[in-house]
This record gives sequence, structure tokens and C-alpha cells, in this order.
Amino acid sequence: MKTPENSQMTVEEAEEYGRQMDAKNRELENTHYLEETPVEEKKITPPLSEEEIKKRTGAANYENVQGPGAMNSVNS
Repeated sequence: MKTPENSQMTVEEAEEYGRQMDAKNRELENTHYLEETPVEEKKITPPLSEEEIKKRTGAANYENVQGPGAMNSVNS
């Protein structure tokens, strides 16, 4: 199927193209899963204290997001 990009496909061409894309996607899919292993309790970190959060983010940043008018980040 060698047609210019701006031309329209027939129904048969569109169906064939769809089958080709499905086959290509199936080849690229990563379907190998590792065995599940339980997480050891000692590897789970405890929640951060307020003091630790202030230390990591800066006290001013921490105080700014505590108020009722705090806006969430758009990009996070």
C-alpha cells in the first residue's frame, strides 16, 4: 500500500493497515513478567515527619502549601 499521505484509503486498505499495526504492536509489547516477590518490611521506609518535610522542601515552601488557598502544581 504505497499511497500519498493526503489520499484516502479504501475500507480494505484501512483494514489491512490496522492488521499490520496490530501485528507490529504485538511484536513490540513486553509481555515477559518477572515472578512476584513480597516486599520485605524492613525495606519500606516510614512516613516522613513534618520536620523532615520542612527540611527537604524548605520551611517557606512548606508553610505556603499548608494554607487553604494553596494551589496544586499543574505539572505534577
